Amino acid sequence: MLDFNTAIPVDISARINGLIDNALEMEESFSAKRNYLGGSRLGVHCERALQYDFTHHPKDQGRHFSGRILRIFSRGHWVESEMAKWIQGTEFGITLETRDGGQMGFVSHDGYVKGHIDGFIKAGPQDLGPFPRLWECKGLGAKYWRAVKKHGLKKERPTYYGQVQYYMAKIPNLSNNPALWCAVNMDTMELYWESVPFDPEYAEKLDAKAWRIINACKAGELLPRDSERPDFFKCKMCDWRITCHGIKR
Repeated sequence: MLDFNTAIPVDISARINGLIDNALEMEESFSAKRNYLGGSRLGVHCERALQYDFTHHPKDQGRHFSGRILRIFSRGHWVESEMAKWIQGTEFGITLETRDGGQMGFVSHDGYVKGHIDGFIKAGPQDLGPFPRLWECKGLGAKYWRAVKKHGLKKERPTYYGQVQYYMAKIPNLSNNPALWCAVNMDTMELYWESVPFDPEYAEKLDAKAWRIINACKAGELLPRDSERPDFFKCKMCDWRITCHGIKR
């Protein structure tokens, strides 16, 4: 005799996660696209990829932000918020918002480039000065956190290094003193701090890159790609690899 009362087993993790991810992806699809080139992205080496990003060129099939990636982005905001609370409980004085409660940042290149900083540390223990100092915080997986701790920010995370340099160049009074960059190990919650001196030559190169990208986009020109080989490791990770290299599927 058939038992019609026996429930079909349900993988509740897959079921609930699917609902959450679908909701996140739907929300992302309706979110407003930014109409500027992010200063935090100028450290990306491939100028053509930055063009695609700036002009909202459609990503290759399957390269949209999945729910899992969107959750990782959300985790980054959580890390920044918690780290700020931890700093506020110390001898440091930290500013996180403008006087009217908005994000602190800058606008340059006739409004085509914008950036928003995590904050700046305006005071603190004398041996950790001088102040003020730009403060930026990132959450990293253990593998990447260990690499940055061993080899330094510039070598291991050039995009983040470029972000720090460009922000120091564009925010008044923050280029005089080294930035304080912090990474949180998301596996162990260990903290790594690095003092990052301002490199005006590097920041100037990033500024020139911004102008090249903006002017090329206005003229409808494509800048050189990072590599002519579609199997180059950076190209393989790019959201526009198929489009850029004209790969037939």
